[in-house]
Amino acid sequence: MEVFDTFLEGIFVASLVLFSLILIIVVGSSSGSRRPYKSKTKWLTRKEYYREYLKSEAWQRKRYVVFKRDNWTCQECGAKATEVHHLKYAKYQIGKEPIDWLVSLCSPCHRKKHN
Repeated sequence: MEVFDTFLEGIFVASLVLFSLILIIVVGSSSGSRRPYKSKTKWLTRKEYYREYLKSEAWQRKRYVVFKRDNWTCQECGAKATEVHHLKYAKYQIGKEPIDWLVSLCSPCHRKKHN
């Protein structure tokens, strides 16, 4: 009977440890903008990582595709488009937004969208 009691105590302790680890992971991952992102050399905040992404070749290619799709025309006023606006952001996967979430705008219309 003592062996069985020891076994149950072990299972109880293991389940408490597992529950604690799950709690740490869930609470830790909901920290929003403080979620770390790994760049080539260091850990960055979400905002810093996003700014680095906007300098990347991947973003430049995606931007070109959006301009070409919209015929280099501002989708608000019809002027020449010079910027790409995100209608939505990929919350946890920066750079994974679909092309449908992006739109070509001229600089004045882009500023209006953000004000």
